[in-house]
Amino acid sequence: MNKHNMNFGHNVEDNTLPENFSARLAVIASVITTFGDALATVSAVLALEESIKSDETDAKNQEIQKNQENQLKQMQKQIDDLTTQLSKMNKSKH
Repeated sequence: MNKHNMNFGHNVEDNTLPENFSARLAVIASVITTFGDALATVSAVLALEESIKSDETDAKNQEIQKNQENQLKQMQKQIDDLTTQLSKMNKSKH
């Protein structure tokens, strides 16, 4: 290997860069930028999906809580009715 073939065509003797070095560097930079943009897009999509799932979970939890509250109200009504009936039965025995 001679001095002129090392360092991507960098001429060691006169310390200058080849003509297309800046163009190559620009292409590499644009590839890296494009990759970064794609990664950011994927991240945004994942965050959106997580948010949707969280909203669905919250809605389901609210529905479950509402059903449980209704069941508790029904149970309390049944207890109240039974208590009333027991009171009536006790009064009728005396």
